[in-house]
Amino acid sequence: MADVDEDAALTAGYNQPAEDHDPDDETQDFRFLSFLNTKSGQLPKRGEKDFEPHGTKHQDSILEASRQAMHDALAYTRIHTDKNYNRGFYYGEEGLSRDEAITKDWAQDLDDDHCVVLETTKGPMFKGMGKWPKGKARPSLWLLPEEALFLVERGNLDLWWPGRSSFRGVYEDPSEDEEEVNKILEEEERDEGIPMSLQAAYSIFLGNDSERDKVSLERYTVYAHLRRMGYIVLRAPEWDPSKPGETPNFENIPWQESSIFNRLFGKFFADNNEVEHSAYGPLVKPGMYRSYNSIYKQIAIIPRHKPSPVPSNPAQPPEDPYRVVFHLWKPSRIPTFAKSNPGIPDFRVAVVDARSSSVPSLTDVVSLLESTPWDPPNPTLPGFKGPANIYPRVKHGWRNVVLAVIDQGVISYLRLGEVAFGEEKLYERFDQGTSPWRGKNPGGGRGRGGARGRGRGRGRGRGRGGK
Repeated sequence: MADVDEDAALTAGYNQPAEDHDPDDETQDFRFLSFLNTKSGQLPKRGEKDFEPHGTKHQDSILEASRQAMHDALAYTRIHTDKNYNRGFYYGEEGLSRDEAITKDWAQDLDDDHCVVLETTKGPMFKGMGKWPKGKARPSLWLLPEEALFLVERGNLDLWWPGRSSFRGVYEDPSEDEEEVNKILEEEERDEGIPMSLQAAYSIFLGNDSERDKVSLERYTVYAHLRRMGYIVLRAPEWDPSKPGETPNFENIPWQESSIFNRLFGKFFADNNEVEHSAYGPLVKPGMYRSYNSIYKQIAIIPRHKPSPVPSNPAQPPEDPYRVVFHLWKPSRIPTFAKSNPGIPDFRVAVVDARSSSVPSLTDVVSLLESTPWDPPNPTLPGFKGPANIYPRVKHGWRNVVLAVIDQGVISYLRLGEVAFGEEKLYERFDQGTSPWRGKNPGGGRGRGGARGRGRGRGRGRGRGGK
């Protein structure tokens, strides 16, 4: 009966309309998975597939071989190599609690969500994750739920349910050498614990963000995707949605700090003359003008937005989900990155579930942007300097945040920024003679004097006496 059902499914696609047929919905040919290298565990390149089903037994056998190859690939047993083997123990609310098994001096400066401790840290990925407790000479690295689950997925972490004596750090003492510590461990009966499966790791780590030792599926999906892309991802201070948001204290950007002379006498030399318009008549007063600056100032009658480090009317603190939960650093900064002093993040990310959240209002956007530090485009950098880099400056904005919208596993990244188009004064280029359309000549381009005139000159004419 199975063969009859499969034949009916194949022949049923012959009379389908062309507009209802999508090639992506067809059954893939997974026979290339049968060539899986059992030593390396790497998948080969994809093979070809048949687009037109014809209902023969040959094609049915190919389909069955493809299904069997996929089953074998999913049933492949992944092993931990000695080179990158790291074992960790889970001390969370679902098992043996960290407060019960470990003394407070071994958990100094740790957050409540640090629930996985590692015996060893092999591999370069630990440079941007985990936290070391303070006050010990040889501490152990602790991981957050999203960090531990990501490593378990990758096969870089062998996670265990701990016993009372699984954590060796409690025996560590700077006054004792390693031989004495090993003797103590050999004399005492040590409970190694029980290995944890991937399914168990998902069940204990995924939950609500407000719960201890938990992370939501939406935030973890975004975290894992960004980590696979090479970014360094750390939690933001406003991670817990149950706590009210806080507006940070804005600090001066180093390249924006003015000198003492500008702070004392800058107001006297500033051009703050407001243009007064009469009730009748043209906007531009008749007269002779030698610069575009004075003309455009008279026709600028529409109020425009001008960003400020300290808003005149601050918005309310951001509310969940429109609040920054991740700080990102580019992969190029990994060689010099330090968790103790990470520096200013390159991106700030807020995670929003498209199924449970609505479109943000203007109040939500303003609160989200004002919760980020003042970060205007630096005109001294090559990417923002000069009149030709208007688009990068406008795109960067004076404040910016990345909105990660997730819809059933599909992530879309949107960049929100506080943009001030009025700060890009295009007419100043003409006064400086640096218009990109007219070249860089001080004269501002070719005028009437450089064109062909109709005056007298040498040439063939029709004067008297000519033969």
